Amino acid sequence: MLETVASLTLKRDLHYAKRGIGNCLISGITWGMDAVLLGYLLTKYPFNDPNTAMQASLIAACIHTGFSSFFILLYNFYTGKTKEFGRCLFSKMGVLIIISAVLSGPVAMSGYLLGINMAGASYTAVITSSYPAIGTILAVMFLKEKLNKRTLIGILLCVAGAIITGYVSPTNTVHSTFYLGVVFAFIAALGWGLEGVFGAYAMDVVDPEIAISVRQTVSFLMYIFFVIPFINGFELLVHSFTASNVLVLIAAGIVCSVSYISWYLGLSMTGVGRAMALNITYPIWVIILDWLINGVHASPNLIIGCLVIVFGAILVSGNPKGMLTLREYKE
Repeated sequence: MLETVASLTLKRDLHYAKRGIGNCLISGITWGMDAVLLGYLLTKYPFNDPNTAMQASLIAACIHTGFSSFFILLYNFYTGKTKEFGRCLFSKMGVLIIISAVLSGPVAMSGYLLGINMAGASYTAVITSSYPAIGTILAVMFLKEKLNKRTLIGILLCVAGAIITGYVSPTNTVHSTFYLGVVFAFIAALGWGLEGVFGAYAMDVVDPEIAISVRQTVSFLMYIFFVIPFINGFELLVHSFTASNVLVLIAAGIVCSVSYISWYLGLSMTGVGRAMALNITYPIWVIILDWLINGVHASPNLIIGCLVIVFGAILVSGNPKGMLTLREYKE
């Protein structure tokens, strides 16, 4: 029997959605790889000097954002979209993206690197994965969005998971400033949550690949013109470019760019709820990769906290039952 037009269309749509799921999963895995690479970088000179721990973390965030911006610009040049960069930057949507860039770069990314440096990659990744819940709370406060029962349960699970994760510091840890690192990880989650409130609309209107390019470039310029001069960090910035550090920074920049591009491709192909649910699996990948590469064994409270936060964040992102059914799930 010949297949009907409706049947062929359904097959095409399912194939498209499955490709979207693949992209979202790649975005989560690569974001986890990025955290492990950054954690490794922060153990190397000059980032490992305890006297300049905060300064070095901000410089690492600056260089990492710069490499990521460069590789996304290259990608947009390859796809022939660079002309849209200036048009987006100087538009009304560009203002929203610039606000998002400040929140996601100097606020969130700096907190993320400081958290990794002081509390470790796994703990920071788990705590920052609560950002969808924080974004939802902020949206209720500032945008007057309504909260349903499922979302409320998800938020409460994220709070419980964060307490489980951060309540007990890892045993035999080398991070003497563990709890300060947990605070910085929460600042990172707050920055990404605020970015969601201010930038979600702009990201919907503007081509995602252009929006993320503007966002990363503006973040990098904010570091160069405001953050680095404020911390008097240009000398340390220059010393950061050792041969081995540059290789790690390039690798992290590429992995970060792949994560962002895969995330936005997946977002447009499979929907926000399912995309976010797969993306926020990144702390699980950090724990696995940290164990495989660095031999770091996760503590029981970290594993339990990770699972509780990820499940809570999935509940905040959408209905899990609907996410599992490709034919029926719609945003």
